[in-house]
Amino acid sequence: MTSYRYWLGILSCFLLFSLVFLGQQTGLFGSTDHEHHGETGLLLFVVPGAIASYLSSRKRLLCPLLGALYALPLCLLIRHFWLTPSSSFWQELAYATSAVFWCVFGAMLMLFALGLLQTLQQLHRRQRQ
Repeated sequence: MTSYRYWLGILSCFLLFSLVFLGQQTGLFGSTDHEHHGETGLLLFVVPGAIASYLSSRKRLLCPLLGALYALPLCLLIRHFWLTPSSSFWQELAYATSAVFWCVFGAMLMLFALGLLQTLQQLHRRQRQ
């Protein structure tokens, strides 16, 4: 069962990361300007990391990281060959690497939220006794 959830976390992060990356590059989310000016659209990458972390049984940081790293070459290839890149390859790689960072940050936020929820539940149980 844990192996299934391990792969579920990786696959969900792979798919969601790819959708968000390609959606941003095509202008689906935010502006159609393809220049990267430190836009807040990178914060959307928190969502795939948080969802993948929640769906993983153990290794809640490793699954989103692996899913994002597996999606990264695919997204860069699609961006380079099918979408007209307006930036150099190194700028695109820097943007994609920061997207991986935000994805893993989303997984850390989910871990923090789950830990906080677990602590609050324990405090609530102690007060009931």
